[in-house]
Amino acid sequence: MFQISREKYFNTWSAKSPAAMMFLPARLSVSLGAYSFSSGAYTSFPFSEHIKLYEHDADGRYCRLTAEHNGTVLQLEYWKSDPWTVRGRVSTLANGEWGLRFLPVLTVGFEGDGCVSRAPDGSVAMALRSYRFAVALKDRPIRECLTDDEGYVGRRMEELGYYAPLEDAPRPRYRSFLYNLEETPVIDFALCAANGDAGARAGAEAALALEQDALDAIRARAGEALQQEGRFGCCAEALRDVMAWNTLADFKNGRVLTSLTRFWIDKKFGGWFLWLDDVLYHALCAAWSGDWATARCNICASMENAVPAGNLACLMSEFTEWVDRSQPPIFGYIVLKYYELTHDLSLVRQVFPTLHRAHLWWFEHRDGNGNGVLEYGSSPDCGDGHFKRTKLAAKDEAAMDNSPMYDSARFVPEAGTLNMEDVALNSLLALEGESLAKLARALGDADTARTLSAQTDAFKRRIDERLWDEERGLYANRHWENGFVSPSPTSFYPLVAGIPTPERARRLVEHIFDESEFWTAAPLPSIWQKDPAVRDDVYWRGRMWPPLNFFTYLGLKRYGFQEEAHRLAQRSAQVFARAWEEERACYENYNTFTGVGKSVDADPFYGWGALLPLMWVLEFVDTDPDGGLSFGSISGEAMQLRHLRTYLGQMELRLGDAAQVDLDGRTVFRSNARGRFSGFLYESHYAQLTVPAQPEESWVEFPAAEPVSVCVNGAAVPPAARLSLPAGRAARIQLWY
Repeated sequence: MFQISREKYFNTWSAKSPAAMMFLPARLSVSLGAYSFSSGAYTSFPFSEHIKLYEHDADGRYCRLTAEHNGTVLQLEYWKSDPWTVRGRVSTLANGEWGLRFLPVLTVGFEGDGCVSRAPDGSVAMALRSYRFAVALKDRPIRECLTDDEGYVGRRMEELGYYAPLEDAPRPRYRSFLYNLEETPVIDFALCAANGDAGARAGAEAALALEQDALDAIRARAGEALQQEGRFGCCAEALRDVMAWNTLADFKNGRVLTSLTRFWIDKKFGGWFLWLDDVLYHALCAAWSGDWATARCNICASMENAVPAGNLACLMSEFTEWVDRSQPPIFGYIVLKYYELTHDLSLVRQVFPTLHRAHLWWFEHRDGNGNGVLEYGSSPDCGDGHFKRTKLAAKDEAAMDNSPMYDSARFVPEAGTLNMEDVALNSLLALEGESLAKLARALGDADTARTLSAQTDAFKRRIDERLWDEERGLYANRHWENGFVSPSPTSFYPLVAGIPTPERARRLVEHIFDESEFWTAAPLPSIWQKDPAVRDDVYWRGRMWPPLNFFTYLGLKRYGFQEEAHRLAQRSAQVFARAWEEERACYENYNTFTGVGKSVDADPFYGWGALLPLMWVLEFVDTDPDGGLSFGSISGEAMQLRHLRTYLGQMELRLGDAAQVDLDGRTVFRSNARGRFSGFLYESHYAQLTVPAQPEESWVEFPAAEPVSVCVNGAAVPPAARLSLPAGRAARIQLWY
């Protein structure tokens, strides 16, 4: 249950409010509320447009947000001096009314079991099992009380005003402290967990006594996560912050996962939910932000959507379970990318049987017309989830719920599918087959790998033959009877699976960058511009969606369209960075013609929005499909990436006049060559990489190595740490030292 380390025990786990800091093993939290006399309203600061989320270390060592209530703006900061102790501060940034009449409330207590009691001398004890908790306050509150729920003080003020009498509850679980901003515009507090009352008090008092320079040092250490300097440098920090703020505790199922958004949990799904593909995207983003533990938690949580029929269910939640359908098959690919970065073979071994069974399920249940090219659908005799056995359920499985691509499709009950073969489904399933074959090889299962590879190769040929629209020169969804429908960015998904010939790939690229089709201010519209629905600007009807850009980008990279991939990553990062820097928003989708994210149909802090900044990070460093890492800059621009966690070690990459790689603080590679280096390995006695062809003679060096043997393009050369390379030819370098 809650497979996390002690470094994460204190964190923003609660879905009720991002302003709450919770000690997860005891479900004890400190939360912030506020009462405004001018409005007569109290808020416990649930996530809303009035809250802006800023820095958030993955382990909760430093977090910062601002929250507005009726014109008053508060800043809340948390610092963790150690895994057991939190220092907090509420600061007034703007007054919407006289501070005497604006009353913040700090509440500390247990969401589950736990005991809060007041002794005859007035001291308060807070305990659960062997845990003891203490609170230290810099300034005396105007009042305090013990309550049986955290909203008691707020309700009393809404009923009777801010002088309302407060009484201790007979069986309290919370302790509330009431302030006003006239007397305490800054509220400093600390909370400590220990195994004894004296130790808890001492820990809280010590944290409260920390000077600002000590707090600044904690903040600096917390900032030693993935960082990027250069154009769109905010992208790296955004990966960390979006993942950290959306990572929550699912108490119903005893697990930690990165939710889609804080908005939906209680309002739509009853306190917990897991939408399959989103949480897998979050695993990828968390891994690249350096938080491998959360990435692992997300993958494991996603595998818990496995159901007896064999598929991974589309949605599991308190209110509804959609087990009759799945979601686009990205499962094996995400696990493969996680493995390439981490070399965590134990996780691969754990999840591979579930992934393999889910892969086979598609071929068994989604070939409605029996021609070997698949459709989305909804299975019979599988639960009672909303919309089961309807066209809407099949569109939910596609994860493009109201896309115009499906307007003309119909659900065929006897087949259990739409009457439309889907480019995204088939392409991603081919990519899935490739990914699972690679994972099987990593596990030493050569027979399964060969079988998957052979099946996938035959499947690709069927896709290429059936879903290529020669008249328009691209792939598209195809009706069983009536031909092709309007293209969307999924028309480019065959690239990521390696399906088209080089000639067909070039024709696809022309469509991507055609300003009358897909190359808009915020590319790529979810339906091409020749379809009038592109102007609807309603959810999947015309807006730009991060997953569509992400897989198109990966496809361009696979086919060697490096400059074109850079153009897409650059414009996607530009759209993202503007909203992030101006609004501190990471939108679910964006208006394709304006790049504006704000919309009734776009959540403002949505997990898969982080795929856009991830593309910009991957534009400079990525795992190599053939092993190792690739890095470099196609554009030649200067950039520095720090604190990238890889299986080779903590990596720092500098690009400019020369490329430099540091691992764990030691410079291991430098070169004046430009472009994309690939296949980079640096191990205890062996190093390798491939240098792209250069227009002029170039050099590479391995400053930390004393080579005894060196090969360039398979030929031995005199061993040296610095090598000169001739112009005009790529060089594969191998060193033994």
